[in-house]
Amino acid sequence: MISRSLHLAAQRAWSATLGRGARTLAVTGSEPDAGTAEAAFAIASAGAAFGKRVLLVRAFHSDPCQPPAKLETDAQSVIAAARPAGDLLWQLDVPTRTAMHALLNDGQHLPSVIATWLAHFDAVVFDCPPFEAEQPPIYTPLTASAADAVLLVTLPGTSPRAAMDEVLKWLGESGAILSALVLNDRKNPTLAQEMIREARRFARLAPGLVRWIERRIGGWTALNTHR
Repeated sequence: MISRSLHLAAQRAWSATLGRGARTLAVTGSEPDAGTAEAAFAIASAGAAFGKRVLLVRAFHSDPCQPPAKLETDAQSVIAAARPAGDLLWQLDVPTRTAMHALLNDGQHLPSVIATWLAHFDAVVFDCPPFEAEQPPIYTPLTASAADAVLLVTLPGTSPRAAMDEVLKWLGESGAILSALVLNDRKNPTLAQEMIREARRFARLAPGLVRWIERRIGGWTALNTHR
């Protein structure tokens, strides 16, 4: 289930990119736990809810002990391999060591191939590994450079200016240009957590009161939910 705040952010992200004429979008993150995959799915779902036929593309590492899978790059192979992920939403899981995997790492030829997919889909969303991801299955700047728009998911307050500059440099080295930014506040403390933290400052003076506050606030759903 997509949270209300993420649902709204996804709608706005779609509106700012694919809703303004772009047909391909690369979604990545400023750090490994930024929530890139969650955001990419939410944005693709938002587009499907708007009545658009959306293809969400994700890459993963195949088992090196198994023979390489076969996934070609033509539109019919994509349609056959994509699995339904919702109304008007399909997901294409791309294993490494396939022709499709090689294409996702080819920013020069990827756009012309995507154009053939767009005869069957209204938009394509690429779920790309975030900055400094460990052993990413694809190299994000190459895939992102082929997309019409690039969206960066970041955690507010965790990325200093120098770190963000490194992310932009990382994207730009292959020609990818950032189009939009999504702030993921899911890891920020809830209001209840902040209130309990402040109350605990008085634990030595009034431990009973602090325990009462923890019980009352800890069970209050509205204060323990990100909105």
